[in-house]
Amino acid sequence: MALQDTDISKVRTILLGITGLSCLVYAILAIAQNDPQPIWWFIPMTAGLLASVGIAIAFLLGDSSARQMAHDEMYDELNHRAQRHAYWIAVLMYPIFAVIIMTTGLSWETTFAAMGTLTGAAYLLLLTFYEWRMS
Repeated sequence: MALQDTDISKVRTILLGITGLSCLVYAILAIAQNDPQPIWWFIPMTAGLLASVGIAIAFLLGDSSARQMAHDEMYDELNHRAQRHAYWIAVLMYPIFAVIIMTTGLSWETTFAAMGTLTGAAYLLLLTFYEWRMS
């Protein structure tokens, strides 16, 4: 049973989206509770590891042409666009969180945890959004 290029792309998009959502939920809970570890710290990491294994299996189940079509120039362009936009989101988080720290008393540890997971979530969710918009 060989997967088609569209199947591989769907698996990749869904798994990266789930990983991005786990990072986003972690950051939201950290900010809401003012706790750098609102849930088990390894949940976003485990989601990322399982996503990478799932994506690797999907690529292994596809034949050579399906793999090449699933990772074509359009995916590279969407990936690059998501990286560019996520970079600027991460840069803009610094002044935003500086204001939040000064006005709400959010702890530095919580801010560090939230910004780290939000940086990853920005890239993953932007890539997922751009891929779904193209399909």
